[in-house]
Amino acid sequence: MLKNNLIRFKDITFSPKTNQINKNDCTIKLTHSESKILKLLLTSPNKVFSKDEIFTYVWEGTASNIGVVPQTISVLRKKLHSNDIYLIETIKKKGYKADVHGTLFEKNKLNKNHLILSLIVLIIFCIFIIIFEKHLIDTKNKTKETEVALEESVPNVFQTSDSLPFVFDPTALKSNTTYYINRQPNNLNISACRQIGTQCDLTYNKIIFIENNDKNAIITQYIQDVKFTDVKYKDELNKNPTRFNYAAQVMIDSEDDDHYRGQIIANYNLKQKNDKYVYNKVSIVIDETGFTGQCSYTRESEAPSFECREGDCTNYVGSISDPNKAVAYKNLFQYPSTGLHILLFPIDEDVSLFYNIESGLSYLAYHYI
Repeated sequence: MLKNNLIRFKDITFSPKTNQINKNDCTIKLTHSESKILKLLLTSPNKVFSKDEIFTYVWEGTASNIGVVPQTISVLRKKLHSNDIYLIETIKKKGYKADVHGTLFEKNKLNKNHLILSLIVLIIFCIFIIIFEKHLIDTKNKTKETEVALEESVPNVFQTSDSLPFVFDPTALKSNTTYYINRQPNNLNISACRQIGTQCDLTYNKIIFIENNDKNAIITQYIQDVKFTDVKYKDELNKNPTRFNYAAQVMIDSEDDDHYRGQIIANYNLKQKNDKYVYNKVSIVIDETGFTGQCSYTRESEAPSFECREGDCTNYVGSISDPNKAVAYKNLFQYPSTGLHILLFPIDEDVSLFYNIESGLSYLAYHYI
């Protein structure tokens, strides 16, 4: 078994000198303590070693608590079992020995039918989930075929990869300003940063709701309208930074109604879920020509899903004076979808471009660290 400082046991080769196990083309690295435990057991494979014996041999008085023995063996087993290697057998009330007869391997083999049955059940469940999600996607008719990215079309002008075409006079661009443009079938989103070096010092957001969407919209006038106030209103937006971690101020307009005006103040508590973000706390205040009000709700973090459905506002205060002009209200409060999946494009440490996948709305939001 021991030859040239190598221990060969079952289908593995163990080198106590380098603290490595080799099985086929796989190499497993062990700690010094793990290696000494394994050497003790494998060089006397028919002997049962007590915790005291292992503790004395491996740690030689350098550890004060015998509990280090089962802890180290547990970690060692996890390393081995993840590579289908079974070398250590527990002898109840006595200690540990080399697993000469493959006790754990046979036990694992006996569970094979159970694992196969579990796998079949899992596959059936996954198929059901796929069919169900496909049904939801087909009913929404609002699915993103590819992942949305942020692309630089011309210097200092970025657009979302799913944006519809637009044209503008480049002389309308202002110096020290970076623009973020996103044109969707029902809205045009224009955001801008006043740059001081790499920092976004001030932000500008405007959403223009549109009905007649030309194939190549001319947006020069909207770029010329970009103006920054001299106040960084980050702290004015979020009155409770411990409750919300993103906040934005957005002006709203309508291309089809010269008398329509408005503003949105939005606060979100975002949490990452896979490669996207969802929010479980939100407070959105809208003041537009046809509506004035606020919607807010909270979902506990331990809830099975962060998603809310239409009409899930737990706190709602507002009044509609003209349903035809309550455009932002319809897009943000009554959007016929979960409306919660968010993409964030970091601009700097304080500002990110906030993109709602379902509605296509986007704007720059301040981040509270």
